[in-house]
Parts: sequence; C-alpha cells; structure tokens
Amino acid sequence: MTIAEYFEFLPYGKYAFYIWFSYLVVFITIAILFIRTSSIHKKTFSQLRIKYSRED
Repeated sequence: MTIAEYFEFLPYGKYAFYIWFSYLVVFITIAILFIRTSSIHKKTFSQLRIKYSRED
C-alpha cells in the first residue's frame, strides 16, 4: 500500500469541509471536557485534603 492509497480517503469530495470541521469540533469538545474534568478533580482532592487535615 502506497502513501497515496493510504491517504486517499482524506478529500471526501465536496463534503470535506463539513466532515473535517465536525472532527475538529468533536476533538476540541473532548479536549475541553478532559482538561476541565482534570482541573475539577485536582481541586476536589485539594479541598478534601484541607478538610480532613483540619480535623486532626
């Protein structure tokens, strides 16, 4: 299989803009959700650490 054959699916004809834009939107959405969830997770753990360290 040549490189040209491997990437022949990329153009998608006249719908290329819509398809690649959809992939971009999905990728950005997933990245934002991952980053936001990660920051909320870290914040929650730090709050719990503070809460339970005061009760000693």
